[in-house]
Amino acid sequence: MSSNLPASDPFIEAARLSALAAEQGLTVRLLGGVAVALRAGDALPAGLRRTYKDLDFVTTKKDAPKWAKVLEAAGYVSDTNFNTLHGSQRYLHFDTVNNKQLDTFIEEFAMCQVLSFKGRLPKNAQTLAPADLLLTKLQIVEVNDKDLVDTAALFLHHPVERGNQDAIDLDMIQSVLANHWGWYTTISDNLPKVAQRTHSLDLTEEQKVTVIERIDSLLSAIERFPKGLKWRARAVVGRKMPWYDLPEEVED
Repeated sequence: MSSNLPASDPFIEAARLSALAAEQGLTVRLLGGVAVALRAGDALPAGLRRTYKDLDFVTTKKDAPKWAKVLEAAGYVSDTNFNTLHGSQRYLHFDTVNNKQLDTFIEEFAMCQVLSFKGRLPKNAQTLAPADLLLTKLQIVEVNDKDLVDTAALFLHHPVERGNQDAIDLDMIQSVLANHWGWYTTISDNLPKVAQRTHSLDLTEEQKVTVIERIDSLLSAIERFPKGLKWRARAVVGRKMPWYDLPEEVED
């Protein structure tokens, strides 16, 4: 296969695109299920592996136009209408060879909740940090099974600690949840769903215990976070008003 055409294997393709970005000096980081699997590497149990299709990246506003050119040179087709309308926040490209979609989020991940990456994308890394991967998975109000499975994989391979970007970093999660009741509510709703799903996964009992203990640790920490004024004001309203957006899915 020509190096100018996308590879069918998402892991090979993610590595190819990350290398192309690095060659151009661009800050581009992978997120989504492929990123979760890459963080675990060969240690990812068969019970947590799934079919991975589309790729998702995040980049900076400065690097976004150059990244779009890299993608087009790498064999991707730009969704001109979508990118014209939404190009300040998100790009959409298609791999027409393998019938796949590639999303690029520009400096923030805006779906059910908004997660800003301004000035804090990890250096010398192919993927987002584990805490960011976890938040992008669990911000979904109508969370689906693949996101529950991916989140279980994150907990299995990353401890819950403070001040460690290679762990599920409590400092980072606190900076988001303690100031935003909507984020806090969605994450608090979804973490028990991950624990429940873990019981039925094809994992050893020891692995299940590790995942569930780390979920419990994070839930306990979330409850102890000092809550900001905006959080407390929004908590008075509670669930009487929606605390999330329901983004329209873009189909290829």
